Amino acid sequence: MGFFYEVNMSECLGNCVGCLKANYSLFKNLNEEELEILNHKRRKYNFSKGDILYKEGEKIRGLICLNEGKVKLVKKGKVEDEFIVSLHKTVDFVGFDDLMFNGKCSSTAIAIEDTSICVIDKEQFFKVIKNNAVLAIEIIANQSEKSILYQDKLINISQSNLVSRLAFAINQLVDFYGFERDNKTLAVQIKRREIAAISNMNTANVIRTLSKFKNEKIIDTEGQKIVVLNPKKLDEIAK
Repeated sequence: MGFFYEVNMSECLGNCVGCLKANYSLFKNLNEEELEILNHKRRKYNFSKGDILYKEGEKIRGLICLNEGKVKLVKKGKVEDEFIVSLHKTVDFVGFDDLMFNGKCSSTAIAIEDTSICVIDKEQFFKVIKNNAVLAIEIIANQSEKSILYQDKLINISQSNLVSRLAFAINQLVDFYGFERDNKTLAVQIKRREIAAISNMNTANVIRTLSKFKNEKIIDTEGQKIVVLNPKKLDEIAK
């Protein structure tokens, strides 16, 4: 399954019961007994930047909890070599839809920086859901919210012009990576090809549109860095 390699469990800091990150996830209201169930058969894996967690079509191993790092889910696209389906960061669940649907990976997961994950056994996870109606409702609500946001993204891609589409993509990157200490430089170095994959544009159009934004003093660029000079204007264009 991609480049999975297991870490000695003695190297893990705590477990599901003592995991502080659980307080920021769907597991925040689980009791100790339920967390113990999740912890049973749990496995931890590490990845380096660029490693593949899993490939499209493979059977997903279980509930993947992203402990550290960032991950992108990609599919082959017609516009560029890849289309970025979604971006995930610490505390997110990766491949959750695939696990709940049929257990087959619908996309390929790639680490975009050094990454650590825990994989919770599927049967253990479902055992907790079956006995916790509150968790089941929270999962439904969470998935519904994601579905609405994804619909908004599809509408933006299908109906917006290139300028609006790129502004929307830059705002997505801001939400995902945040800014550096100056509160205006995007906290990641990103290639034009990668921006194209997020915005469903081709690389040439991304380069031209970034140049337009730069000329209008909406952004500035320093190599692979993007500096947002006028966030209000960027928001107006993205709508």
